[in-house]
Amino acid sequence: MDPKRFIANVHSIKLLSAAVPEVLVPVEGTTAFNCRNSLISDEWRQYVLDEVNEYRRTLALGEVFDQAKNYLPKAKGMNELKWDCNLEEMAYEGTLGTCTLPSGNLPFDPYQSMQAGFKKRNCNITSQTKIFLYGGWEEIKRDTVKLVNGNPSIPSATAFAMMATNSTTGFGCTYALCNDKPQGVFVCIYDDKTPNPANRIIYEAAADEGEICLSCTNCVKRLCQVEHTPVTLNTTCQDDKLTRDSHYTALWMHNYYRKLLASGWAKDKKSKSGFALPGKKMLALTYDCAPGTDNGANKTYALIEKCPKTDPSPTPGYSLNFLRLKNYTVSEQDALKHAIKTWWGELEKTGLGSNTTFKENSGITSFANMAHDETDKFACAVQNCKQNGETLVACQYSQKVDEGDPIYVTGKVCSGCKNLNKKCSNPQGLCE
Repeated sequence: MDPKRFIANVHSIKLLSAAVPEVLVPVEGTTAFNCRNSLISDEWRQYVLDEVNEYRRTLALGEVFDQAKNYLPKAKGMNELKWDCNLEEMAYEGTLGTCTLPSGNLPFDPYQSMQAGFKKRNCNITSQTKIFLYGGWEEIKRDTVKLVNGNPSIPSATAFAMMATNSTTGFGCTYALCNDKPQGVFVCIYDDKTPNPANRIIYEAAADEGEICLSCTNCVKRLCQVEHTPVTLNTTCQDDKLTRDSHYTALWMHNYYRKLLASGWAKDKKSKSGFALPGKKMLALTYDCAPGTDNGANKTYALIEKCPKTDPSPTPGYSLNFLRLKNYTVSEQDALKHAIKTWWGELEKTGLGSNTTFKENSGITSFANMAHDETDKFACAVQNCKQNGETLVACQYSQKVDEGDPIYVTGKVCSGCKNLNKKCSNPQGLCE
């Protein structure tokens, strides 16, 4: 193994569930994290954040011991970690989008990570999380700490080292429940760029209790209060001129709504039950940004690049959703959110009913473009037009839905995925 590239794979940790009661831990005082993955609750994020910081607090107080029953020294400085939504997103993109564990020694290069698969024996994700974090922290009890000038160095308990390193200021975690084995996956990434966490000094030791927090100016409950700057995510698509955040907002909102529809939970004004019929073969959308200029992202941006005063026509072979907002200062992300919500809202305001055949004058064309189950790619663009006092939003879809076509085929959720050589998503709804 390359010592400069290392990952703590918590598969190898013996997670002793008997030592950790499988109970749902209530979280009080949860704050809004404003992360993009709506399938992960802020209560769960708060629980993980509190749990890791409590572990670090016990370390700062000198209450943690190693395999030889030697207590690690108290800490002159132990940072209280902040939640980083970008690291959470990085974990989701690199691992959980396909519900597989990453390969290689440093899959989230240059950041250190710990991950594990688990057996989904119940639906109590908090208790599973508790076991995962406990397993990482308890690594220290299978290692013997070395003191370098009195400061602790960890030879091999790398997951513990990641959780315990003072210089770390932020981290992000996520999880997924899977259809196949492993039945669940956890991933945590730390803003730790040290090539190898083994054998490094993880903090400066305090001589006595009076020196705890000596190295920081603001200390609360034995943890140093420091600023954390979220890590920068690489731009995913240059051609649409959108930020990464806007790009993923568009992608996640589209697939969220399509999954809602396919699973039978989308509100429909014309439905007797109040909800649209479920879909049997709703494809998961991917973003149309293939290498080169002949892609949906480039073509969509070209439609609104020069702030046209008349509504654009779709690129041949695509369907188009377009919205003109009378506000040129709105952020591109807020503009996208408003537009996508408005387009999908046609289903609840106007309705579709049991007949999913598309009709040109039905008043739900924008919804139909978003919901067409044969569409597999799309792209969006936003342009703030100061000269016109407005903001333009456009999204184009790879399959045009024509008069008389079914917007989507109704039936048992995901029952048509196999014929498309696709698997059903988890939670179910999309063929991916």
